[in-house]
Amino acid sequence: MKELLDKYISKQYRVICVFIILLVIFPPINIGAERLVRLLGGMYRGNYIITILIQCLAFAIFGICWNILGGYGAQISWCSAAFVAIGAYTNFIFQRFFSLSPFVTLPLGVALSFLFSTAIGYGTFRLRGPYFSIATIAFAEALRSAIQYFAPITKGAAGIYVTFKKDSFWDLTFRNDTPFYYIIFFLMLLAIFFSYRFTKSKTGYYLSCIKGDEDAAQSLGIETFRVKLRAFQISAMMMSVAGAFYGSFLTYISPFSTASFDLSIQIGVVAIVGGVSTLWGPVLGAFIVVPLIEITGKILGQRGSSTIFYGFLLILIVIFCPRGLIHLFSVWGSRLFKTRPGKDAGQGNGIRDGIDNLIGKAQKA
Repeated sequence: MKELLDKYISKQYRVICVFIILLVIFPPINIGAERLVRLLGGMYRGNYIITILIQCLAFAIFGICWNILGGYGAQISWCSAAFVAIGAYTNFIFQRFFSLSPFVTLPLGVALSFLFSTAIGYGTFRLRGPYFSIATIAFAEALRSAIQYFAPITKGAAGIYVTFKKDSFWDLTFRNDTPFYYIIFFLMLLAIFFSYRFTKSKTGYYLSCIKGDEDAAQSLGIETFRVKLRAFQISAMMMSVAGAFYGSFLTYISPFSTASFDLSIQIGVVAIVGGVSTLWGPVLGAFIVVPLIEITGKILGQRGSSTIFYGFLLILIVIFCPRGLIHLFSVWGSRLFKTRPGKDAGQGNGIRDGIDNLIGKAQKA
């Protein structure tokens, strides 16, 4: 058995495999525990635990999408909630007024996200400095205001909801949250796989070069504008898909929750706390930040407590662990399994040599 594990699964990835297996088998264990406690006459909030885990999985997907541009490309975007809202509102509007399945309207939300991300990117990626981040904030606020203005379609500040009629995978309506748990879990695995393939693609290598030194990357023939724009488009489209399924899970969306600046901050915090430019960092960040926010809300009250928590947590991470918690886990894992932690791309013999190395990999990709 040990030889089989050594052959197919390296030591540093066994913890991840155990984590995935536990996520797969948790719902039936949770159902069994809930029934047992009820038979004994006690109370067990099993669905509440499943709901929190779905939130963790959803924010892991959002963090992975944000990390494609903000982590691997160091282009900080604060309009993630806008693309989540595009996917969710497209889903709800067509489902409520035209009884269309979310799977039918999904391409429309993706297309809208592609168009908006292209418009933002064309106007800002040719410039240097904080212009892109400022433009994303402006776009997110403009979209939130537009959702409130077009109240006959979006229901404005009151929000829009989808009523439960029957269990239907085609309409994404279920009596409990367990089906959504597996759907969001599957989407998270897809997002991880796509993110991994992106980092091994030509665009991914070029984006890492731009992060290391944009001037040097441009002097070596990389079209930095097109690479950053393509990464932003991919990130926005993935965020829209995740937003459509996340909205169906919530069954109710409003401009103050789904399209809020607070949600964009939370998505960024998830990736930064877990570790940017890493595959599993956003996942780790989601499973740490989301439960802590829930606990903080219970202790301090929901109103304003999350903002205090974001600021305090970011200060601690920047001071004590600027590379994210995934770096600490990597160091502890290397000591536990007696392996050497991996080096970051683009480091070693200088930035220029690192960029040359990445370009060589991109040409082979």
